Order: sequence, then C-alpha cells, then structure tokens
Amino acid sequence: FHNIATLQKLFQYVIFCCLLVSLQSLKLKSTTLGWVRMLWLIVYPILRIRQLIKEWIQATFKYLLRYDTFRRKVIYPKMGMQYDSSIKRTIDRPILHSEIDGGKYHFPVFANQTRIDDLRNSRLREDDVLVVTYPKSGTHLCGYIVKLLAEKRRKIMQDPMVLPFYEMIQQTKLDSVPVTTQRILKTHLPLALIPPCTDSTVKNKIVFCLRDPKDACVSYYKFTLGLEILTGPVYESFHDWVELWLAGCVDYGDWFDFVLPYWEHRHRDNVLIVTYEDILKKPEQVILDIGNHLGYTVTPEEVEEVKQKIQFNNMKQVIEKGNKPAAASIMRSGKTGEGVTAFSERHHRIFDKMFRERIKGTDFDVYRY
Repeated sequence: FHNIATLQKLFQYVIFCCLLVSLQSLKLKSTTLGWVRMLWLIVYPILRIRQLIKEWIQATFKYLLRYDTFRRKVIYPKMGMQYDSSIKRTIDRPILHSEIDGGKYHFPVFANQTRIDDLRNSRLREDDVLVVTYPKSGTHLCGYIVKLLAEKRRKIMQDPMVLPFYEMIQQTKLDSVPVTTQRILKTHLPLALIPPCTDSTVKNKIVFCLRDPKDACVSYYKFTLGLEILTGPVYESFHDWVELWLAGCVDYGDWFDFVLPYWEHRHRDNVLIVTYEDILKKPEQVILDIGNHLGYTVTPEEVEEVKQKIQFNNMKQVIEKGNKPAAASIMRSGKTGEGVTAFSERHHRIFDKMFRERIKGTDFDVYRY
C-alpha cells in the first residue's frame, strides 16, 4: 500500500501496548486506583489505534482519488471517450517518469532533463548509426542485424546488450570513443530530440523499426511487469494499462507522436524504415535493405549467416549472456498478433477510431485498422 509507513507504525504500537498491559497487570492490586489504571491502559491504546486506522484510510483514499481524477481529466479526454466509473481499477504503483521539455515528453526516470540537454548539446558523427524504435518494437532484433553487418567491416562500439542505449550512456563515454571506432546506438528518442550531425548534410544513418501498435502495447505491458528498468504500469491489470497507453501516459509517450515524425522523413537518404513483421516473415530482404542502406555489399552467404543468428532462440542466448535476469522480459515470445486477442472489444473500437483520426492527412499505410 501507498501508506505502508502508517500501517507499520500501527502494528508496532499495538505490540508495545500489549507488552505494557501485561507488565502493568502483574503489579496492580485490587484497588480502585489499580482498576482505573488498568482501564486507562486498555482504553487509550484502543482510541489511539482507531485514530491511526482513520489516518491510514484517509491517506489511502486520497491516493486513490488522485489517480481517479488523473484518469478522468487526463487519460479519458486524450482517448476521446467518457469516463466509466463502473470499471474496477487497482493501484499498483504511482506514475514515475521524467517530464522533458515541460511535460511534452515522458521518459523513464533515468532519462532526466539534464541527460537530454547533454544529448542536445552533443553532435553525432557522420558515420554514427542510430537504431530507433518505439519501446518493444524490435529494438534488439533490428539492432543485432545492424551490428552483425557492421562488425565484419570495421571496429564498432561494444555493449553486452547488443548495442549501447543512447539515453543511458554517459556523454563523456560517448565522446571518448576513438574516431576509428564506429558508434552504433539504439534509442527510443523522438525525432525532435535526436542531436544534429556534425556534418550539415546529415550523413549519419537512421534505421527505424516499426511494429504493429497493438502488439507493441501488449509486449510493452508484459515487459514492464517482468522487468522494472522502466517504472512500470500504474495499474496491475492489462485493461488499465491499455488506457494509459492509448492516452500516451506511459514512458516514451504516445505511439503516434513518436512514429509519425519519423515516417514523414522516410524519404531522406539517411533514413530507412523496416518493420518487425517483415524481419520475421522475410528476413533475407530486410537484411539486404539494411546492408544497402549502410553502404555494404552483402553476399548471399552473409545473409544466410545473419538470418540464422537472429532466430529467436539464438537471439535469446545473446541477451542472456549480456543480462540474464532481463532476458525473459526482453526476449519473451518473438511472435506477432498478440494484440488481436489481448485487446478487449471496447479497446479495439477505441484504438481503431483513434488510429484513423491520427493518421488522417498523412500517407501512413504500414498498418490499417
């Protein structure tokens, strides 16, 4: 519970009073004063315990009310729907994210404003490669393809979790990488926060991996339950997580706000967009596309080698080697279509309508609802 300190104090007080009553009862005699003292030792703890319970209940309901108001005033208006008080909700833990640029962007607590400012003040090298994804959209899978292709051609920056995480790595460490070593980084940064390149022609490459948003939502929820690198969902039920996700009130924010700006820049020479589904269905073509984008001549033998190494079980072994506790959450199933069965009929209806409205005026055609 949120007010656990009061609860602990309550139990400690009960134990103390019981001991005190036991000790005093041994000393008391059958006198009027003795009975009055005995009565006081019994009545006062009861009154005090009652007050502590009252304070605990009030604090707990205040906590619940705060997030009930948050749902009603923030989440539901963003979803374009009415608040439904009949739906039972449960509290897991409070929202803990960093609000970047006055609340426009929501990141896990490790990505604070200072770190984002450091990134903005830095400059990308023209040979840097960024593997960009919305959370749980093929980050490690796509990143591993890039790594396997690149490390055969030159020395690259190493990391136990396939690629270094741009938001988490210290700027001094990034700057200390020799120019002879290529920096390949994975990131969930929105386009507006990607640092500019040192070269005005923007030669550094971006490989952006898309995933079906409903599948990404399901995978994101199960990831936060299994691994507390992120602050996790406020509510312990998937139903409530979906409403937070639809409203963009999760770490890294709204799916549409993240994806569409990259989509609008897909025609730039340094941007390549691939999909998680294509990597699973036709990996050979995606491997060739990424190789061509990076300026590599990829042989059929190399394509087959990379294809074998990115198979689910092989990938899981790579992640386990880098961080075994995290592997079960990062490499969970490697499948598509979970959103179809996990979303309720109501949430399918809400998301489908939202999807059509949000992509209106764009030529986004990767997924259709």
